[in-house]
Parts: sequence; C-alpha cells; structure tokens
Amino acid sequence: MAFLKGLVKRLCMTVVTAAATLPGMAVGSALAADTPTDGWIKICQKDEKAKKELCQTAYELRTPDGQFLATFMVLELSGEARRIARMIVPTGMLLQPGIKVQIDQNKPEEAKYAFCAPDGCISEMLLSDATFAAMKKGKTLAIGTTGQAANPVSFNFGLDSFKAANEGKPLEPDEIKKRAQAIVSEIQQKRKTLEEQLKDAQHKAQQTE
Repeated sequence: MAFLKGLVKRLCMTVVTAAATLPGMAVGSALAADTPTDGWIKICQKDEKAKKELCQTAYELRTPDGQFLATFMVLELSGEARRIARMIVPTGMLLQPGIKVQIDQNKPEEAKYAFCAPDGCISEMLLSDATFAAMKKGKTLAIGTTGQAANPVSFNFGLDSFKAANEGKPLEPDEIKKRAQAIVSEIQQKRKTLEEQLKDAQHKAQQTE
C-alpha cells in the first residue's frame, strides 16, 4: 500500500504538470473546439522505472469566469486492483469534519483531509468496486465539506460522461494542448461577457437615478 501511495503521488504530480500546459487549464473539463469544455477526461502517464502506468479520470469544476472550485479524480495503477479517489477543494474549510462523498441517493462515504497547499486542500480514500460501479451508472457525485462558519459546502459533479471517459482512450499530448487552448479561450469569452453584462447593468442604473 505504501508503494502504491508513493507512486501515485509521484506520478500524479507528473500527470497534472503535463496537463497544465497553459494558464487556466482545467484538468477535468472536456476537449477541443466541437465538444463542451465541461466533463470528465482521462490522462495516463507511464513510469518507466516501475514499469507501471497511472491513469487519472478527472473532472475539475470552475466558475463561469474560470476560478477553481473543486476537483474529483479516480487514480488507477496498472497491475493494481485498488483505486484511489482524490478530491481537491478550496482552502478555508474546516479540516476536522473531513469530506463526504455521495453518489445520487446512496449512503455517503467519509474521507479525511491529507494535507493543504496554497491552491487547495486534498483528501484521498480507497475507492471500492461498488462505489466505482455506482459512478459509472449514476447521475451525480457530490462531495460535501464544512466551511469556516460551520456551514455545509457541496460540490456536484455530473457523471453522465464518466464511464465513457474512464473506459475510453486517454488524451494524447496534442489533445491536452488543444484542450487547454479551448478552455482558456472559453474562460476569456465568459469573462468578457460578464464584464459587458456588468457595464450594461451599471449604465441602466445610472439612467434611472
């Protein structure tokens, strides 16, 4: 288990670094020009020394203007039956209550925080075969945590595209780059639209004074 966790941590950092080829790259948002940039993607990375391949099927939630909300990823190592679920949520959460993972109306599962970095707090848990199967059949996966004011905070991930992404081929490097460009372009367009809407609202407010 220690070997699995160590290799997963090392390879996961490599995979995430490779995915983030441009600012604003969403590791779990969908591909290129003719597909929506919102959904699950699969990225794989080989460890030549260990002769193993780590694949992550991930979904990253962002606000309309591109700000990070949360990430859920499933890590699978070739030759290993076990899977790890890794969740990343914003900083500022109460750590002691931990995180709850729920698929549709199924019984929630609990996970503890592993550590926090400047960009977010990370939690991991072993993903059972039953939960993994439920993800492939389910509609929504929710991760719940607790804010500093002891308020419940929930992040919801649609599961409609999870099975196809997980069982399909991983993205190639050129696809990752194309996806990054598409996401950056989409975020910029959304920010421009929000700014225009704000200006229009301010203009209308001034006219009614």
